[in-house]
Amino acid sequence: MRFKITDLRLQIKDSRFMILVILGIIFFFIYSFLNFSNLGNHFTWPDETANYFFINNFIQHSSFSVPEPLNAIAGDLIKPRSFNVYQGNLVPGSFLGLLLIYGLIGKVVGIGLVKFLTPLLAVIAVMFFYKLLLKIFDPKIAFISALLFFIHPAWLYYANFSMLSNIAFLTFLIIGFYLLISLDKDKNQHNWLLAFLGSFFIALALIVRTNEFLWVLGVLLLLLVGYRKKIKWQYLAIFMFVCLLVFIPILDDNQITYGNYLSFGYLRLEAGDNLAAQLPTEFKTSDSDFLNFIQFLILPFGFHAKTILINFYHYYAALFWWLFIAAFFGGLIFLYKYLQKSQAIYFLITGIISIYLLIYYGSWTFSDQLTLHLNKIGISYVRYFLPIYILTIPLIAIFYLFIRDLVIKKKYKILISAFLTIVCLAFNFNILYSAGYDNLSQVNQNIKNYNQINKTINNLIEPNAIIISNRSDKIFFPERKVIGSINFNDFSYWLNLLKADIPLYYYAVEDQNYIDNLSIALDQYDLALENRLKITDKEWLYQIILLSDDEE
Repeated sequence: MRFKITDLRLQIKDSRFMILVILGIIFFFIYSFLNFSNLGNHFTWPDETANYFFINNFIQHSSFSVPEPLNAIAGDLIKPRSFNVYQGNLVPGSFLGLLLIYGLIGKVVGIGLVKFLTPLLAVIAVMFFYKLLLKIFDPKIAFISALLFFIHPAWLYYANFSMLSNIAFLTFLIIGFYLLISLDKDKNQHNWLLAFLGSFFIALALIVRTNEFLWVLGVLLLLLVGYRKKIKWQYLAIFMFVCLLVFIPILDDNQITYGNYLSFGYLRLEAGDNLAAQLPTEFKTSDSDFLNFIQFLILPFGFHAKTILINFYHYYAALFWWLFIAAFFGGLIFLYKYLQKSQAIYFLITGIISIYLLIYYGSWTFSDQLTLHLNKIGISYVRYFLPIYILTIPLIAIFYLFIRDLVIKKKYKILISAFLTIVCLAFNFNILYSAGYDNLSQVNQNIKNYNQINKTINNLIEPNAIIISNRSDKIFFPERKVIGSINFNDFSYWLNLLKADIPLYYYAVEDQNYIDNLSIALDQYDLALENRLKITDKEWLYQIILLSDDEE
């Protein structure tokens, strides 16, 4: 039998994929670093705390609503951050898609294994991204892009936060787009299945992060125009049918959980009779509810050019400067060398998504100054910009190959490749495990500290006590009921709880000046902070008491 060059190419391609599979197994454990360290149910992100709690509740009770009777006298204050309250019940302060998907899987595998779904999806995303890029670029670019994807600091970092939605969203999206662009009008054997599965994964992505629908729809329309000769109109019918099929259980759960088929957890659920009236107050910029709702869907934070540029600089150009420089020059090389239709469409999609996400999220001003000061990679901007980082990875690969191919001799190519790899890994792992207050090593230690503080406090206070704090609710929930934010206008509700014989404690992480101001404000309601107990060097536990009862 005669050996063909095409057979060798297939073997090389298969060997590359097998290398990625082996690396995928290794990176699954790297992505699971925090999971193996955190065997409990405490997290550093309020969103994770909420998602874990409601996924677990769905596994046990098939519901995303948990009764909290004390909210009747507490003005719905008894809830952690990232939770909402509807008719006195604790409900998710988010979209229900991730909770439903992970909850259904959790009914089979249990909550312990659900925590490993995000690391698994993070690995699967790399595999499908590689397959996707093979349809657009040279196999070398696709392979190097996959390797860079594995070690990208933003991806590796957020793959470790198993209860955030961003990794799952992007994984489903990558799988869906790969399957859809695999459609071939001339090969009908598997097209219907590809159309169904591609639509299914796109729909899964949209129920996980429904607010991203606009740019996802834009990409789909661009692909429809660019590949119109490959697409039958019946595929559009399949897409709409599958999306409807996937959204039906979400709409039903919305009705059960929030009282409206189209509602979701980010709204003020009892503030009005329609969705526009329920918008958070910060999104009400005009007298028209309709215009406010349209802006909320398209540009909820408005358009602020200076803020966009500042956020782009801080959370891409400066934070990952070595990757940004490579992507920038790789983009110039791309424009000069790569002119095929599929590559042009990829570049156009990358540009459109990047610009839209920079406007959408970059216009937002993050209000937590302490987090901005302490954190580097653990800022919400970074996880919201994940699509930008991932889409620009092939540009980095192009730059890498350009630098490597400046020399002819193989040994020099190897030396350059080794040097670039070592430099990239050094910068990546520095920001992941050493730099900032939010590196993974520090996060791991923080979670251990949370577990110890939780155990200490639980041994000190009454079983029915409520703990109030500005940012430490994640330490004590769900073992203890919490009030996750403080407003000086809410003290009358604290008074109601004390009169109902509910013990209240304040967990303080603020400086003494804040505590003094809080004490003055509490005194106006006949309340006081007493029995100060040191928990850590900078954190204290106070009991909140009713002075009139004390005097009696």
